[in-house]
Amino acid sequence: MAVVLKSSLLESTPPKHGGDLARWQREAGDEALNWLDLSSACNREPWPVPAFDARLWMDLPDQNTLLDQAERYFSRRPSAIGAGSQHIIECLPVLLKHSLATTEFVTPLRAFVPRIGYQEHAFAWQKWGYDLIYYDELSELLNQSWAVAVVIQPNNPTGEWATSDMLTQLITYAEQQGAHLVVDEAFIDPCPERSVLMTLPSSDVSESLFVLRSVGKFFGLAGARVGFVFCHPRWQNALNNLLGPWPVATPSLHLVTLALADTAWQTHALDNLKVRQAAFVERIMPKFNTIFDSQDSAINLLFVTWFVDSEYGKQVFDWLHKVGVHVRLGEGWIRVAMPALNEMDALNSALIDLLKGVGGRDLA
Repeated sequence: MAVVLKSSLLESTPPKHGGDLARWQREAGDEALNWLDLSSACNREPWPVPAFDARLWMDLPDQNTLLDQAERYFSRRPSAIGAGSQHIIECLPVLLKHSLATTEFVTPLRAFVPRIGYQEHAFAWQKWGYDLIYYDELSELLNQSWAVAVVIQPNNPTGEWATSDMLTQLITYAEQQGAHLVVDEAFIDPCPERSVLMTLPSSDVSESLFVLRSVGKFFGLAGARVGFVFCHPRWQNALNNLLGPWPVATPSLHLVTLALADTAWQTHALDNLKVRQAAFVERIMPKFNTIFDSQDSAINLLFVTWFVDSEYGKQVFDWLHKVGVHVRLGEGWIRVAMPALNEMDALNSALIDLLKGVGGRDLA
C-alpha cells in the first residue's frame, strides 16, 4: 500500500537543538568563540578516541563486529544499527505506517509523545502524517487509544523515570491494542539496570516494542552517529531496508566497538560523573538557583534542568552569553550539561560575574 505524504508537513521547520555552538558563533561573531558550551547533554569527559588505521576510510562498512560487541554490552543483540538513534526515529513512522494501515488505527493514526522531551520524536511522527497528541503523565496512556506512544527513559530534559511496572503495563496495553511503544533510552547507560531490556524475557522482544539506545550521551560520541534499536524479528528486514545498506561509516563502527568493549573506562566514567555531580551540586547549583530565581530542578548525571518562567528564561539565557556560558533554552526550562571537572572553575567564575551584575542588575 502506498504511503500518502503531506508535503506541507515535510516542509515544516525542524526543532532546534543543543550542541549548536557553531551556529551561534556564526551569528554572534568572535565573542562566541570562547563560550563554555554546556548546551548539549553529552558527556563533557567523553570516551578518549584513539588513533586508528586510516585504511578504515577506504573499507565499506561491515556491522557484524559491532553487533557482536553490542550484544555483550547490552546483553541482547541489537536488531539494527543506524546513524544515531535519530536515524531510527526517522524510519519508525514510515515502517509502522505500512503496518497500521491495515488496523483500526488507519484514521486517525494517533502518536502520543511527552509534552516536554526530545522534540525530534514529535516532529518525526507529525511530519509523516500522524495526529500528534502530547501527554503529561504516563498513566494517561493507559486510558487512551493510540497507534504509537513514545516514552523517554529517563526523560531529557525533565529527568523523569518510568517505573518498570508502568513500562510493563504500557507494553501489555500496546499489545492489546495492536499498537506500538517506543522507548528511547539514550540517557540510560549510567543506570543500565533500569533499562526495559533488563525486564524482558530472553526470548524475542514484543512485536509492539521498540527500544532505542545511543552512544552519543554517556560515551560522548555524538559525532560518531551510531544508534541501536531492539525490536521483534518481524520488523528487522524492513527496518534495515529503510536504514539502507551502509548507514554508519567504517571508522565509527570500529571506534564504537572499542568503546563498548572498554569496561575499565566505563567504570571510571560512572565514578567520574558522580564526582562531577557532587561538585556541581555543592559549588555551582546554588548560584544557578539564584540566577534562575528557582530551585525547581531535575538532576541527572549528565545534565541539570531548571524549570523557569519562559520570558525570564530567555533573559537569563542572554545574560549567560554575556559571561561566556552557552546552555540549552526550552519552553519553560533551561538545561545545563554536567561540566567536566576542569570546566568547573571557569563556570563558577562566570556565574559570580553574572551575580555581580553583568546581566544588567545585581543578582547577589
